[in-house]
Order: sequence, then C-alpha cells, then structure tokens
Amino acid sequence: MARVRLEYIDLLKLLSILSIITLHAFKVWTQAEIMGIRIYGFTALVKFGVPVFIMISGALLLNREIEIGSFLKKKVNRIVYPFIFFYILTFLFVFLNHQTHEQTQNIFAFRWYFWMILGVYLSIPVINKYILHSKLKELEYFIILFLFAAVFYEITYYFGITQYLYLTLFLSPLGYLVLGYYLSKKEFNMNANKIITLSIIIFVLTTFLKSCGIWGYLPFIENYAANTSPMLSSWLDVSFLQIIQAASIFVGVKYLYLSSNGIYSHIKKFLQSKIISKFVLSVSRASYGMYLMNLMPTLLFYYYLQPLTLTGTQVCLTIILASLATFFISWIITVILGKIPYIKVLSGYY
Repeated sequence: MARVRLEYIDLLKLLSILSIITLHAFKVWTQAEIMGIRIYGFTALVKFGVPVFIMISGALLLNREIEIGSFLKKKVNRIVYPFIFFYILTFLFVFLNHQTHEQTQNIFAFRWYFWMILGVYLSIPVINKYILHSKLKELEYFIILFLFAAVFYEITYYFGITQYLYLTLFLSPLGYLVLGYYLSKKEFNMNANKIITLSIIIFVLTTFLKSCGIWGYLPFIENYAANTSPMLSSWLDVSFLQIIQAASIFVGVKYLYLSSNGIYSHIKKFLQSKIISKFVLSVSRASYGMYLMNLMPTLLFYYYLQPLTLTGTQVCLTIILASLATFFISWIITVILGKIPYIKVLSGYY
C-alpha cells in the first residue's frame, strides 16, 4: 500500500507543478480573447495546483510522531535554502535583463507560496497532535467547518455584509492540510473506476462553474482568494468550488492507481511503465525547485512575447507551448543542479 500511495502522490505533484506553471503562462495574456471569450477564464482548469500541494503535505506529514526541533530543522531548511538561492538568481536575472518585477523588489512578496508553506510547516507540530488523537470521523468536523467557512465568507464578501464570526482558523491552508490527510486515509465504499469517473465529473463541473465566474456569468463564484477575507494577504483560493475541485483530482488520482480493469487500468499500466514512472518520480522530486525557478522563463515570455500582436488562437497555442517549455526547462535545470555537490542542497530537488 505504501508504494501505491507514493505513486499517486508523485503524479499529483507532477500535475500540480504543471498546473502552476500553466497558470503563470496564462497571466502573460490576461486580456486576450478567442471568439469573444476571455482566454484567462480557462485558468480555472489549472487552479488546483497550490491547494493540492498543501493537501499532499497533509497526507505525508500528519499522523506521525514529531520531535519539533528535528522536524522544523529538516523541513524549514529544505525550503529556505532553495528559496534564498532562487531569489538571488531571479533578482540577477531581472536586473541583467534591465527589467523590473514587483516580486524581486520585495523578498516577502517573492514566491508567496514559500511564505505560506513555511507557516504551514511551523503549524504542523501543533495540528499533528489533533490528528494523532482524532479518528477519521472526528476529522470530518474540521472539514465541515472548512467548507462552511468558505461558503459563509464568500457570501458575506460578495454582498458586503459586515460580520464578526471568526472562523479563519479553518478557512486557511490548514483546511487543505487536514483535507489532504483525510482523503489519503479515507476508503470509499465504491468501485475504484466509479470513484474515478465521479471525480472527473466533479472536476469538470467545478471547473466549468469557476470559468463562468471568471467570465462574469456567475460573479458570485468568480474567485475567493484568501486576501479577500479577513485573513493575512494570500493568493490561496479558498472558495467552496476550489476546495471541491482540488479534492476531486486528489481522490481521482489516488484511485487511478487502485483500478484493476477498464480504461483506467490501462492508464495505470502506462503510468507504471519504467520510463514514465521514472519521469513522474523525477518531476515529483524536482517540483519545489521547478516552482522557484519557473518565474525566470515566464518573465522572458512576458518581456518578449506579450508585446506581440497575436490572434486568440495564437495566444492559446503560445500558452500551451510556453507552459511545456517552462515545465521541461525548469525540470532539466533543477535535476542538473540537484546532481552538483554543494549546490544540490539549494536546488529544491529532493
């Protein structure tokens, strides 16, 4: 079971880092349209990246005996050293290109995910005590409050209702953290193929509704990032639909590796082939470094491709090609850095 769990976690990391890189490529052309439809609305398809990464942390790090000192030393060092290294590289990259970028001018804004996950790691020894002494059924209480808070704050924000109900402990990265652990342990009383199919349907439906929100057809569900709530500034999407979308892809990928027949079993067999499984594992190990460095190639696209006059179709193709190029460039460089003595600790390749 441990090997199956590792396989689906690795694939989730690959899908998540690809989604984040693609989302950044979309941001280069936020106003472009195709057939009168704003292309940026399709970003709903790839908004699950950061939530799923937090859920993975919950699945891997919770419900274990933790010695606070050694845990923080190991986990914090693994994210801090690469962060500083890539911040310096990105700052020099921007400077040498005679450009400016708001993130490199403020280290506390550079790669907001780092600051968020740092807070999550600092919180894990505390939340882990709750997990250790709770049954899965009891964790559902936390998740219900997570979902309720998402809906409640979204309603009050949209209608401008003043409220004093303080549930932001639940409407935070900790909600995704607990949800990830819960879903990693929860066994559903249903055939694996049915669970995968249901997960796909839910993913498509939530993605469609989120896209409609971005396009303005359903303004109530356009987006709900944490910086629109009474919380500290963050770009973490904590909307109800985002929570459900992230959960659906997490569960779907988990059960993909448990499929024993039908088309899903063939996909599983392909993913478990020697070359593909090694590639998925490599990207999984490189995902943090890829996240930290993908801003540099993305900025190149912004500097040199964004000013070009492109049709909607050309923008769509460019986003796809730019995303894939950034993905593979970031992966290759991170893997190479991870092989160099003294540098590998800074590479984000683990």
